[in-house]
Parts: sequence; structure tokens; C-alpha cells
Amino acid sequence: MQKNLKLILGLSLPIVFFVCWISALEYRINHAEEITIRAEGYDPRSLISGHYMRLRLNWQETDCRQFNDNLCHPNRFESIYKYYIPEEYAQTLDKLVSKKHVKVDLIFAYPKDKNPYLKRMNLNGQYWLDWLKAQNK
Repeated sequence: MQKNLKLILGLSLPIVFFVCWISALEYRINHAEEITIRAEGYDPRSLISGHYMRLRLNWQETDCRQFNDNLCHPNRFESIYKYYIPEEYAQTLDKLVSKKHVKVDLIFAYPKDKNPYLKRMNLNGQYWLDWLKAQNK
């Protein structure tokens, strides 16, 4: 009986550890300050490669006043990001974005002591899926 208890504890301890760790990371991301950075297509011939939008951060069109010290910090960010688009929307979104003048904004969680985390993408101020559905009406 005691062997079974040790086995159960031994197997459940790593699972509990990882659940706590992931929960702490999620909490940190969800409660971090959000920063919006303007982005542009990295490859204008094919903005969507596979099912990812390849985007380059555009610091010239980003409002740096949203940072605590009113200065942009491009060194804390990567220069190019990939944003996953589900297969069912990729082709339609690629056509609409290439035809229309669309402002692309990437919203990041911006914790003070960690790297920024890409949370979502907005097109013309709306969540990309809401924008796409409005265009298809």
C-alpha cells in the first residue's frame, strides 16, 4: 500500500509543478501592461505564408507614449513576428489585406521583467476575426 502511495505521489508531483508553473505564467501575461505596436507585411507579395502572417514592427508609426518613460524600446522586441491564421480564413484574409489599406497592430503583454508576449492582432482597430467577418458581410 505504501509503495502505491509513493508511486502516486511521485507521478503527480511533476504534474502539479507544471500546472502551477503554467498558471503563474498565464497570470503574469494576462495581468501585464498591454502595448500596441504598428506592424507591416514582411513580404508584401505574399503576406500570409502557410497560415502565418509575417509582420515587421513599424516603430515610426507606433505611439511611444504608451510606454512608462514615453520612449519606444525596440531592443526588447524581435523585429519580425509570425501570427497564426487558421486555414479557413488565411486565403480570404490575404486577399482582403492586400487589396485594402489596412492598419495592422500587434498587441503585446509587456511585463517589466520578462520578454514581451504577442497576445493578438488587430486590423483597423478591430480584432482580426471581427474585422474579417465585417468585411465579408
